[in-house]
Parts: sequence; C-alpha cells; structure tokens
Amino acid sequence: MSQEYSFTLTVPLVDLEAARELLELAQQMNPTVRISRKPNRSDYARFYLSFPFSGSRPDLSFQEWFNGQNREEWDLFGPTYGRWGLT
Repeated sequence: MSQEYSFTLTVPLVDLEAARELLELAQQMNPTVRISRKPNRSDYARFYLSFPFSGSRPDLSFQEWFNGQNREEWDLFGPTYGRWGLT
C-alpha cells in the first residue's frame, strides 16, 4: 500500500474554468499529484487532490501556495492521511 495526503477542493460552478487553470498550474508544480473530479454538490464543483508520500510532504507546500492565491470563496479541506493501491 502507498501512503498519501489528500485534499478536497470545493469551488462555485461559476469559477470552474478558473479552478481548472489553477489545478493545471498546481499539477505542473507537483507532477506526482493525482487530481480527479468528484460529483457536483448544489452549485459547487468538487475536486480530489492526492499527493503520494515519498519521504517528503509536497502537500504542505501546495497548501501554502494555494492559500496565497486569495480564493476566499473556495474551500480547501485537508490534508487528510490515507493509503491507496496495492504494492
């Protein structure tokens, strides 16, 4: 099993394109991050971001970078520790 730290990002549907651009930039900065779309809830889009643990915590630098983006109407929940996959 592999270890990971993950976040759930919730954004208003009207900001969906801006969220995709920001997530694309985050993926360029953290090539190992897995990003998937969760089902919408009400008027919000949700994304799941998973950072594999490899002796360092890239999720913490992502969280600091994201908080500097001044997206007060967006909700970033996490990081949450977990395990995934088979080895």
